[in-house]
Amino acid sequence: MRVGINLLNLSKDRFGGAEQYLTNLIRELAVQGDGLELFLFLTSSNRSLFPDHHKQINLVLFSDLRNPSDICKAVQQHRLDLWFCPLHRSYLPDIPVPTVVTIHDVLHTFYPEFVSGGLDKNNRYYKKYQDAFDAVITVSEFSKASITERLHIPSNKVHVIYPDAPHVFYLPPKEKLKAKIKAKYRLPDNYGFYPASYNPHKNHHNLLKAILLLRDKYNERIPLVLSGFWEKKNRVYESVAGFIKEHALEDQVIILGYIPQNEMPYLYFNSAFLVFPSLHEGFGIPLVEAMRTETPIVCSTRGSIPEIVREAALLFNPCDPEDLATKMMQVSHSKTRKRLISKGKERAKLFSWAKNAQETLRVFRNVVSRS
Repeated sequence: MRVGINLLNLSKDRFGGAEQYLTNLIRELAVQGDGLELFLFLTSSNRSLFPDHHKQINLVLFSDLRNPSDICKAVQQHRLDLWFCPLHRSYLPDIPVPTVVTIHDVLHTFYPEFVSGGLDKNNRYYKKYQDAFDAVITVSEFSKASITERLHIPSNKVHVIYPDAPHVFYLPPKEKLKAKIKAKYRLPDNYGFYPASYNPHKNHHNLLKAILLLRDKYNERIPLVLSGFWEKKNRVYESVAGFIKEHALEDQVIILGYIPQNEMPYLYFNSAFLVFPSLHEGFGIPLVEAMRTETPIVCSTRGSIPEIVREAALLFNPCDPEDLATKMMQVSHSKTRKRLISKGKERAKLFSWAKNAQETLRVFRNVVSRS
């Protein structure tokens, strides 16, 4: 089976959950896919992001982002059996082979004010292309329900396949490296860790309000470390930095920015807990990263988050800083921590890139067999 993967709108400047998903999935498909050939459609600037020495991976390079007619010609030239779009808004018209897409979430239908184009423009976009989707892969039962109810895509077309944490999170900690990373980033003791991009639904402000409550109402100074890609003139980032300065939280809140993949596990290993106040997630890879590093979790009750953590976390209302603050105090209790770590280790067994690739291949083969 010859599968083309549309990565033409992949950004090289950021590396979030969707990018984690596709890089880990492609790696695993190349290992497991007996009789599978992958054709990665990329812009030349992203050539270095994927290996071209693997016998099952072929790079199809374009100088600019996209020219639909040229892409259709390349699909025919490489005699593809299937076209796979794993990235948001990466669909193209008139692809001459069956199409499988991944839709991680439909954030725009819950918080249209947070998404460029709002509700109507994004709904029109999906309506334009969704009849051409032979199958949809999504990452949680929550997202499946949202896709079927809000985009009106038939339930039997939508397949739930859980992702996992990146492979570096399977490696045991090295104490020397743990100390080195702590010194490099000047990490405090016993901090809460929140890795997230600076988008409105990530809900940094209610987290900071909880930190402020802890300090001013409960006389509890819990350090907070924030990581995540941001760029100049990002309004959420500017607002977060302004809040920290206005309330004199500079001695408690550390903003690190983007952290290289190989160092990320050590931000968890050095932390006291993961705090995850997001208003909406299709999955939430940091939740599994925390489970794999035996880091207790304090997290939101919204989106897919309760589905992913089940009993392996303390849950809070992400719109209530008081509730959030209370749960951050509770997670310091020894019995609570031990229980959450134990539940997290058990829950983590559910997630596997090998299983993800197997189930993805099953969807591919079913679609091709019907064409």
